[in-house]
Amino acid sequence: MRVKSETLLKALILTRGVEFSENALKLAKDVGAKRQNRVYNLPKGSDYMRPQEIMITGKDGYQTVVSCVAVPNHTGAVYIDVINNDMVAYVKHELFEDVKLEYVLEPEYYSIPLSDKETVRDYVSSCGLDEMNILPWKGCAIEKGCKFCGVNKVTKSTTDKTTAIGISKDEKIWAERSTSYLSNLVEAVKLAKDDDCFKEHKHLILISGNLANDKLDYQSKIYAEIAEHLTAVEGLNATEGLIAVMMPPEDMKYMKILKDSGIDIVVFNLEVANEPWFSKYCPGKKEVGIDFIAERLYEAVKVFGEKKVWTNFVLGLEPIDLLLNECEKYAQRGIVSSANVLHLDEGNSLDCGVPTTEDVLMFFSKLAAIYKKYDMKPFYCSKALRTSLSNEAYDERICLE
Repeated sequence: MRVKSETLLKALILTRGVEFSENALKLAKDVGAKRQNRVYNLPKGSDYMRPQEIMITGKDGYQTVVSCVAVPNHTGAVYIDVINNDMVAYVKHELFEDVKLEYVLEPEYYSIPLSDKETVRDYVSSCGLDEMNILPWKGCAIEKGCKFCGVNKVTKSTTDKTTAIGISKDEKIWAERSTSYLSNLVEAVKLAKDDDCFKEHKHLILISGNLANDKLDYQSKIYAEIAEHLTAVEGLNATEGLIAVMMPPEDMKYMKILKDSGIDIVVFNLEVANEPWFSKYCPGKKEVGIDFIAERLYEAVKVFGEKKVWTNFVLGLEPIDLLLNECEKYAQRGIVSSANVLHLDEGNSLDCGVPTTEDVLMFFSKLAAIYKKYDMKPFYCSKALRTSLSNEAYDERICLE
């Protein structure tokens, strides 16, 4: 196996985790590195000052972004230090050569105030370098949360009832908030859309925790309302159009409503492709049903078109060969699959560890072969997908021999 330097270091960080020297943490503060948002991708024991992401540049100029994930118990972390004001990485106490490291900086738009004294960051955030994430509420209300996710355990307590759980209990909460929310969102997007981080790409993603199992149609209704306002913003110029990450609706009429609202791509994430691992690690989605989600993926292709329907998995929760088999089956139906490498966040309740570096590299190399066989491309780009190597493999930064 041949792996380019920046891709290998990213794989090592995703499977070994990362630690920082005091000098590296000081540098992060000095340069304005983006810090952990304490919602998703929250390493155990981390605090708000921990850097969220690192940009890695290979010796030929290829760039990728990696999330600063937690250190698993079974192996030594990648260690980030500073030498002569430059970030460096050590793997097993040896300096990792042929890469340049930089923190992903906090976007300037984060601190811009809105008319009602909130800030743009309250409505728009960035994952990786160039995702523009729209998160309409906090938390997740799907029954029995996925075991790899700790979002409801680590989200700061708040008197704000505009959470997934609050909206699921009382639809009037969203109805009463929607006018002010949508006005502020449009203002925020207009202020954020021309930030330097979006110079090359702008991956516009409407994403949230799910509403309760019996509120999936209501979530689709809200998403369509938000989408209509987003797509009316002039000059937004999103790379793939508007992408909606959500649970699928029960009533099929909402598929067309979502499409007509301006959503270009829908993403119904299975997380796990095979039983018994789906039921074990996604007990809430089990109540909705793996067959229900799969069927809605197939139906969505009829509305949005081939390659405009996506599903994502968590790499490390099921046998890799079985997962690859399912990825190809979905590709045959026009559905694009990808995966995030399992990372051990605060609040998880898992009984398994992260996959090995070798397994991660092998999986993504074989996934890239599926993409090319079915004339598909991976999600977003290498500077957006911070816990995946699908773009790097597609770009032949990983070669099996």
